[in-house]
Amino acid sequence: MMEASLSRSGEGLGVRTVSCYNTIMPKEIISKFKENPKTKIAWWAMYLGLGSVIVIPFLGIFASAIRPIIDKASSENTGASIGFGVGVVCLILSVAALVTGIIAYKKGERSFAVWLGLVPAILVAAFWILMIIGEFIFPH
Repeated sequence: MMEASLSRSGEGLGVRTVSCYNTIMPKEIISKFKENPKTKIAWWAMYLGLGSVIVIPFLGIFASAIRPIIDKASSENTGASIGFGVGVVCLILSVAALVTGIIAYKKGERSFAVWLGLVPAILVAAFWILMIIGEFIFPH
């Protein structure tokens, strides 16, 4: 927002002063969609987002194959605790991917790597948040 004021001196000459405050300059776009990202944070967003997706099949394999073995060897709480821990790690990865992706986007990154990290992270975070909400609404 620019504000201009006109002040008169004793001789009748007008002196214009211009003050700029709260101006938002548009960020320069560093990379386009088909280009490789220019910053490391964009690569981090991609790796964290894809990592959050890779954890989900591991959780399925754990629940179907490994947890019954652990439950036989120890109490049921151990297998459930490990499964819950993997779910928390997945949620942490997706939140970290969201944060790094948003930071990279604000810095002007528009490359495929940012979107390859942001989209899966949004889907995984939404899944886990809805699962947590469902556990509170319909406990079993």
